[in-house]
Amino acid sequence: MSMRYNLFYTLRLVTLAHLLSLGAWGDIVGTAHDLSIGKDGTNACNYCHTPHGALPNTPLWNHKLSDKVYNIYASSSLDANVGQPTGSSKLCLSCHDGTVALTDQVRGGTGTSMMPAGPGHLGTDLSDDHPISFTYSKELTDEDPQIHPVESLPKIFRFDRFGELQCVTCHNPHNNTFGKFMVMSNTKSLLCLQCHNLSGWSASIHESSNVLTENVDDDYLLTTPYATVSENGCLSCHRPHSAGGAERLLHFAKEEDNCLSCHNGKVAKTNFNERLDKLSGHFVQNYEGIHDIREQIDSAELHVECVDCHNPHAVTQKAHQQSRTIGTMKMVSGISSEGTPVTQATFEYEVCFKCHGQNPNRVDSVITRQITQTNTIMEFDPSNPSHHAVIIQGKNPDVPSLKAGMDRTTVITCTDCHSAEQASSTRGPHTSKFAPLLAYRYDTGDAVPESELAFALCYQCHDRESILNNESFAGHEDHIKKNVSCSVCHDPHGVNSAQGNSLNNSHLINFDTSIVFPVEVNGMEQLMFEDEGKFQGRCFLECHNIKHLPKSYKPKGSGKPFNTGERSR
Repeated sequence: MSMRYNLFYTLRLVTLAHLLSLGAWGDIVGTAHDLSIGKDGTNACNYCHTPHGALPNTPLWNHKLSDKVYNIYASSSLDANVGQPTGSSKLCLSCHDGTVALTDQVRGGTGTSMMPAGPGHLGTDLSDDHPISFTYSKELTDEDPQIHPVESLPKIFRFDRFGELQCVTCHNPHNNTFGKFMVMSNTKSLLCLQCHNLSGWSASIHESSNVLTENVDDDYLLTTPYATVSENGCLSCHRPHSAGGAERLLHFAKEEDNCLSCHNGKVAKTNFNERLDKLSGHFVQNYEGIHDIREQIDSAELHVECVDCHNPHAVTQKAHQQSRTIGTMKMVSGISSEGTPVTQATFEYEVCFKCHGQNPNRVDSVITRQITQTNTIMEFDPSNPSHHAVIIQGKNPDVPSLKAGMDRTTVITCTDCHSAEQASSTRGPHTSKFAPLLAYRYDTGDAVPESELAFALCYQCHDRESILNNESFAGHEDHIKKNVSCSVCHDPHGVNSAQGNSLNNSHLINFDTSIVFPVEVNGMEQLMFEDEGKFQGRCFLECHNIKHLPKSYKPKGSGKPFNTGERSR
């Protein structure tokens, strides 16, 4: 026997021994890979393998290969270099792409029956399937820290001789013990997590939730063998094959549908679907195909998707922390108070600053202010003459109207004001019946009758009785009783130091110029408030046909609360 023949014979024996070691006979009988008549295992191996005349450089392959060119998976978050299917994946696709008859063999078999419709029929469009035929290397895992190093993977995970991940890395075609020919159980995403090392996943609510998924609005999720969100794990949102949202293999093409299918009040307790028609809010359904995981967060095109504020891999249910972040925003990117992008926001306002900060596509103000500013980073800047206490405590050392439990050192969050209305069971800055996305009613504009409801937002922190009793400003009652809204004089965010000053813009003074107008003083137009110290000041303006030239306000109890200086138009 020649050395060449001996080597050839040995290689075939090794290949056959390997197939037998995988249970190539007994474990195939009766499975989807048993194409024998009656699925009794008769000649079951022959549909894929032959001991003689097999395709060269294959594991004795007997099935004709497809000659199709495939549309391969692509994603902005993909670091691997994925090309056309190679190696054993080509063998799998010879049936699973549906272009070659199941019994069309290299030796002796022909037929017309193709892979039937169903989850096994992948077609030639692999853009909605987990990528294959790429090198799983140290270089790849160094580039992507959320992928485990190749040396840490279990031995049951097989790569080809070039180190490429193929179909057989996850599937053992000869053993269906775990269903879908997977190499191991995927309960709680055990299979997925062998490669994927998701930051925050082990502590997230999606990893641990035992909520049943039987009422999910998702046909795919209803077909999995798992009963709860935790058991489904990655499969709660992702499909390894034939995904609806090809990029990142999501169930649905519309990003928000992947969240709203569970957050419908029947799986997750909160029902966001019923809130999408409110007056004001972050309407995720209005945008599609704009958000990208690698977008420039301080200059992205105007849009809002659930994942702009929530990281589904890390989200928890923890309440406000000392750092003023909340668990639902854990491990989300943001913009710092200095305007610098941060990978993980520490403060809630940093998430808001992504869109409402220096982004040139931010929304405009609905009120015409004397000083126009829509960059909330500048509005809340601690160096400002005045600002609401979001980044740090406010500037005013005397705020007698603050309710019990609050003082000048109290710091608030964006969602203390901007959130679903208080009566809603669904909290957070999603939608509200009060614009602009307010937790409580706040009537702005002209001719607004004062009531506890009309200014409910302000009265959450500021005591109504104190305001009407002029304890902090001698003109509060007079103005409010004349139907002047708080917003006519006060800008609730703040006035930036580059545009205003401590003399004219303390106490959040920034007039609504659709209601308040300048007056002529010594031949010059003037529209301003002058701060004259604790609880006193004077105004140069015209409001409701009355000119203040100026109008002075003295502290309560001084005996001279007003020095009108007024005259009618």
